[in-house]
Amino acid sequence: SLVRWEGAVAAETVRSRRAEAPAAAIMSPPPTADESPGKGQGQPHISQSISPSKRWTKSYSGSNLEYDNLCSDAPPPTMFEPPPGSNVVPRQVLTPIHHYLSGSRQPFWCADEFASARPPRIYVDQKSVFREISNITQLRRGDHCMITLNVLRCLSPWVDYFVSLMGSLELFHLYHHFLMLDDVASVDERGVPRTKEGAIVCIMEYSNTIPEFWEEARVKSLSWLHLPRVLAQQIFHKANCHRVPLADYGDMPHIFRIEEKLTDGDRDRIVGDCERMLADAPKYNVFWANCEHTANLVSKKKFTSPEVHFVIWSSCRYLLTLFGLALLHFVTMQCYSRYCLQYPVWALAGYYTCTALPVLAQIVVQYGLLAWTVVNSYWQNIISRNDVYHLLLKELCRAVFNGASAFGFLVWAPEILHFADSRYPVRVSIAIVFAYLASDTVYGLVAQVVTRILVQTHGHWWLLGGSDLSREEEEIMLKERALSSGKKID
Repeated sequence: SLVRWEGAVAAETVRSRRAEAPAAAIMSPPPTADESPGKGQGQPHISQSISPSKRWTKSYSGSNLEYDNLCSDAPPPTMFEPPPGSNVVPRQVLTPIHHYLSGSRQPFWCADEFASARPPRIYVDQKSVFREISNITQLRRGDHCMITLNVLRCLSPWVDYFVSLMGSLELFHLYHHFLMLDDVASVDERGVPRTKEGAIVCIMEYSNTIPEFWEEARVKSLSWLHLPRVLAQQIFHKANCHRVPLADYGDMPHIFRIEEKLTDGDRDRIVGDCERMLADAPKYNVFWANCEHTANLVSKKKFTSPEVHFVIWSSCRYLLTLFGLALLHFVTMQCYSRYCLQYPVWALAGYYTCTALPVLAQIVVQYGLLAWTVVNSYWQNIISRNDVYHLLLKELCRAVFNGASAFGFLVWAPEILHFADSRYPVRVSIAIVFAYLASDTVYGLVAQVVTRILVQTHGHWWLLGGSDLSREEEEIMLKERALSSGKKID
């Protein structure tokens, strides 16, 4: 088991770096004398060439009090400038990296090179494959990364960790997106990720925290009467595009990465576009210019947010469910009484159309899309054969489980109410509205727990076939075996 486990980690590391090694760096000059060619190490990229005084983009003051001597390239505490005429005294806002560098606490993430490799997942749009990284040093510049969406970030380290864990266990499916600006070469004794040159690893994101949000609202409010108006303005425009340290997410150790095949040239292009985005970023809006819009614009040249589409579809499905529930209660259940002379077929048809059919359609369409995405990712050498088997089997079981539980319950709900003689209308109504969410959450949690137990105890294995190599790597291995055995290759 240990051999299979270490082999899976090694295969994942090889896949993440294989494409970059032979690629010509489109935007990079030839390697310097101390950089041997063929190791995926081109020129120092843009974010490392910026002077420490101009590297960080958040608002700050010239004096950092007791944090002046933490580190020569450490970001200063955030500080907002009050508007003219204000007598508000601004305060410094610390982020997690300041606590790590001062030694007051350590981050939660893992830098163990023998940590078990995580199986991949399918994104909410069913068109992208992502994976939770097992080691922070696997992250490279240009990577499109995600963490669990946390509106209470930096309120408490344990709250941040709990929210992060919810995303890791598939209890929450909304994510915050950011792009890596540096390669993570190591993690220092304080738990801060560092580059090969020893600089603090940076990311680009639309960034804000609860303490920063409140401090900005307090400073910009000329009086307590202005505070509600300032808060209302910040709700939908609560973040700005910044270059911040990756260490600020040390309390949320479950980091996910979109599985892509990037060359060194692609990575340099993404980092360069990030720097241009930092200089002229669109104004944040949670619906049409959020962190996912920006990350996809830079990495894929598509200004889109599948999470917004997912939320809109889910909201529409809930509204349909409520309408179907109204038909069930106000029409159908009345005609189940002894005074009803005609069976309300049209009302039942409306209930099923608004509740059960959308759930069934979502299950069928989602599995069809994800099956295409998974197979296509395998042929593009993005995932391995084991990943294909895992995703297809896991999501097929999800479809069957959700179909049997959520869809089955919605179909039988009228009979359940009739059998209970309408004694539990509120409980049954709540169950109808959240049937799909509950079944999907239960399955996701059980699947994650079972998968992790199997990976830890048995490694990556399948009863028939299976491999931790990509399709191209499998073909190369078969050719090498054929050559070593003296067989002729077509």
